[in-house]
Amino acid sequence: MIRRFVVVPPVPALLPRYASLEDPVADLRVSAVAAVRAIVTGAESVAVVGDDPFAESVARALLDAAGFAGTVAADAEVLLVMANGSAKRSEKAPGHFDERALDFDDTVDLALRSGDGARLAALDGGLGADLWASGIETLAKLGNELDGSWQVSVPYADAPHGVLWWVAAWLRA
Repeated sequence: MIRRFVVVPPVPALLPRYASLEDPVADLRVSAVAAVRAIVTGAESVAVVGDDPFAESVARALLDAAGFAGTVAADAEVLLVMANGSAKRSEKAPGHFDERALDFDDTVDLALRSGDGARLAALDGGLGADLWASGIETLAKLGNELDGSWQVSVPYADAPHGVLWWVAAWLRA
């Protein structure tokens, strides 16, 4: 049974090898590391889920930065979910502008803030793929596994580079 999870974006800029003198994602990094640290405290193992090519490496970098000394295992009760919103929010976004992006991101935002597994389960993975969002299908599958009530915290939600990123923590109430 899943007890808690955190959603963080699989942003390559979070990898140590992309660090520079001026961190372009400093606020995201601080929020993501703090949320990961809080979610893994006391956990012996964590499962990493997500469909982005950078999901595993970014997750491991965040776990290292959070001081996690446990193992990464597929059947853990604590999850690190790698997902982000659309990359088509404006003409300067990586995928250029798609008029569906803002409404889509609003729907994902509401689902992440709701504490309601059914809202996560209702997310449209196909539309997410069209809009270059990652991990949306993963969130929908996760939503199907969640029941009961959840306490939710969303310490970060922003699109500084044209892609909406969230840091959202869910704790079983």
